[in-house]
Amino acid sequence: MLSSVNTFLRTIVLAAAVGLGGWLTWIVESRLSGNERALEERDQRIGELTTQVAEREVRIGELDAEVDSLSAALRLLKVDHRLARIEVLEQTPVAGDAGDLAVETRIRFTEMGPDGRPLNEGREIVVEGDVVYVETLVVKFGDEFVEQGDALRGTSICLFKRVFGENQRPSEGTELDSEGAQPAAYADDRVDDALYRELWQNFWDYANDPEKAREKGVRALHGEAPFMKVRPGQSYKLELRSSGGLSIQAE
Repeated sequence: MLSSVNTFLRTIVLAAAVGLGGWLTWIVESRLSGNERALEERDQRIGELTTQVAEREVRIGELDAEVDSLSAALRLLKVDHRLARIEVLEQTPVAGDAGDLAVETRIRFTEMGPDGRPLNEGREIVVEGDVVYVETLVVKFGDEFVEQGDALRGTSICLFKRVFGENQRPSEGTELDSEGAQPAAYADDRVDDALYRELWQNFWDYANDPEKAREKGVRALHGEAPFMKVRPGQSYKLELRSSGGLSIQAE
């Protein structure tokens, strides 16, 4: 009888141990499974965040490139090209037409090349008055060509037509470049300047036909005549902005 009881108790204890072991195994496996899912979710989230960071870095790179491009375009639009230099050699009092006292101004007008060096020795010109006008023809190309640094249309171009003083009619001024001619600054055999020749030779046709001008990438064609009240011994520079017009200022 005692032996049977002991066998029964051992059976119960063994069953309890087996059950407890199974329960503990289930708990461990459940926790391990939960941890594995958590790790998978974490790894997935890390992957998503890594992808997002990579995409943001790419976008930041694209935005930086856009900023650099826009900055470069803006700089190109604002680039000034020196075209000529005016040196005031002498101012002499003279009798005016009405018997009053007037002034004659003797200047040296020197055109500059793309490298900023004189294209020639310059021309000495006498104008009536102490206010000097420089009459020009200007071709302005579309901003997109300037922004891209186009070889031919990357900057406005200018033809110096004549110089005259405040006490002269423009028609009485001294001719510089003849209308329709190729300005010295653009007559470079190293550059395919057929476009320039076409524009200068047919300037007023293009100026009066906007559609025709646009086909050549031209935004505007017109005359300009900046002027300056000059002083003896002073020199002045004429500059042309890539996307704009002429300016004259003391050096």
